[in-house]
Amino acid sequence: MLTPLNHITSNLRDCFDGKPWYGISIIEKLNQVPWEVVNERQYGSKSIAVLVQHIINWRIFVLKKLQGDTDYDLKIDSVEDWTQVHISNEKDWEDLIELLKTTQKQLLEKLAQADASILESQVPGKDYTFRPILTSISQHDIYHLGQIAMLNAMQSK
Repeated sequence: MLTPLNHITSNLRDCFDGKPWYGISIIEKLNQVPWEVVNERQYGSKSIAVLVQHIINWRIFVLKKLQGDTDYDLKIDSVEDWTQVHISNEKDWEDLIELLKTTQKQLLEKLAQADASILESQVPGKDYTFRPILTSISQHDIYHLGQIAMLNAMQSK
């Protein structure tokens, strides 16, 4: 039986590049997206590239907090939350995906060094613990994966 922390890391792996219960992983979907469509904004003001950067931004937030950074913050709906990104070529797209992979690897490495007490530890500079953040990272990814899939499908038509 998995511990709560192991369950979180297992979900992070499955959703990111494994075989999640709902179908396709983030990386599998992103590998299907042609770079030429990642800047299109047919669904609100968010492009696929901006959604990927947003996922990265929240991983960076969690990493900074796991490292004990009390000052680093990410305000919801701020420019730092929804960083504008423009992909000019295939290498730019590959680099953005590689940055996402790097932050995923760093997050999993940091969690592998942690013990179960991290879940009840207060997030530096915040008034809540790591449990809700760590529990919801994969949920956040899945939510935005749906948007990415929808945008990609709209571009394909």
